[in-house]
Amino acid sequence: MFKIYYKSPLCYLSLHSDGEFLTQICFLDKISNDEKPCELLKLAKEELELYFSGKLRKFNTPLLIKECTKFETSVYENILKIPYGQTFTYKDVAQKCGYLKAFRAVGNASFKNKIPIFIPCHRVVSSRGIGGYNQGISIKKFLLEFEKTNLFK
Repeated sequence: MFKIYYKSPLCYLSLHSDGEFLTQICFLDKISNDEKPCELLKLAKEELELYFSGKLRKFNTPLLIKECTKFETSVYENILKIPYGQTFTYKDVAQKCGYLKAFRAVGNASFKNKIPIFIPCHRVVSSRGIGGYNQGISIKKFLLEFEKTNLFK
């Protein structure tokens, strides 16, 4: 397993890979000296740099979505289709997955997302407001505002 760190405008991120795919991103307050880089993680880090500089809207780093159900995979595949700077509701995503009333299940799947930012679950909101986010509402708000601000750059 490979791991590197990236200092985002929010916090440190640890990026994890099996050497072929990005498998996980963790939000951290501090880092340790246990990096083990690989070419794929260097690509992911470069893409994050471009994303946070407002120059990248769609990631190309190969992702491995593991340890999830067929429904969760469908949710992630549909979340990946949400355009940069836009939002869909949990209900919208449920309908795109073919489950008209599974909006709570979409929320649960989003909460389990192990590759945030690359799988932009921050773009999925409640019909009554911003909704939840497994990294905290302040990070979700930051990412949504960041994308809206950089939409026309």
